[in-house]
Amino acid sequence: MLRSVFRVAALASVAAAVLPARAPAQIAVQDHTLQQRKARPGETYDGTFVVTNLSDEPQEARLYQTDYLFFADGRAMYNEPGTDPRSNARWITVNPTSVTVPPRSKATIRYAVSVPAGSERPLSGSYWSVIMVEAVAPALTKAAGADWGVGITTRIRYGVQVVTHIAGTGEMRLDFADPRIGTDAGGARSLEFDILNVGERSAPLDIRVELFDASGERAGTFRGAVRILHPGTSTRQRFDLRALPAGTYEALVTADTGEEIFGAQYTLHF
Repeated sequence: MLRSVFRVAALASVAAAVLPARAPAQIAVQDHTLQQRKARPGETYDGTFVVTNLSDEPQEARLYQTDYLFFADGRAMYNEPGTDPRSNARWITVNPTSVTVPPRSKATIRYAVSVPAGSERPLSGSYWSVIMVEAVAPALTKAAGADWGVGITTRIRYGVQVVTHIAGTGEMRLDFADPRIGTDAGGARSLEFDILNVGERSAPLDIRVELFDASGERAGTFRGAVRILHPGTSTRQRFDLRALPAGTYEALVTADTGEEIFGAQYTLHF
């Protein structure tokens, strides 16, 4: 497989604990789980999101912050807030840090972001972290004559990404890595490759793959999307090739950030 690279200008997670079994709390963050804003050093801005109670009983949620990194191999890291080099967690104040939402109601959570005015290393590019919203299970009581059992309770949390882009700074750069033809257990083929953000700025990606056969005729077009790719993170892309007969193909891959287009070209044999 040959490759050339070019550039053209232009969370809900679930955890389990061993506790007496019960239904999970029905707390949700349904919209605006990715919030972005451009700001300059020394500026402060505000944001909000809404926590919804989907149940017929009052529900409590706690709010806390983590850093957030993700990688093409499937790893996701939620480190202590403010520990990652591009974390903005220490710039953020969340109010309140716990909330009880009435049945079938909503609560608005407010936060403020204060961008530092100066530092030994000037701010450049994008900085981000996550505000976690985690349902708090009600305290358990033992009914008269009942025996305690051991079961699994599910703790559901939603992550709201807060991204600060330092206005007028940072460069977006992408690398394409490890192109390959993958096969699943049934033998179906797919084109797979990783995209790495090796720049300083976060951006969404609109991904397009165009395949051409040995005669130069278009053999297929595939589309994909990445909600946002942060500096130092990566994503794995897979495109189903099972409809194509065996042969040699040229694959033209482009990733459009909305401001620039990055791409790679692969020769595929299968």
